[in-house]
Amino acid sequence: MLWDPGFESWQQLGVRGQPGAILFDETGTGRFQWFGSFDLEEVLMAVEQL
Repeated sequence: MLWDPGFESWQQLGVRGQPGAILFDETGTGRFQWFGSFDLEEVLMAVEQL
């Protein structure tokens, strides 16, 4: 979780709204993104793919 009161990270990462999540791989590359509500099973499957 990152607190960014100026929303600069939102612009850099392409965040469009809340709630939102970005799953990064071991190199720091954003591999999966979710905005709005998202399904836990979908997130767990994405984690397993990394």
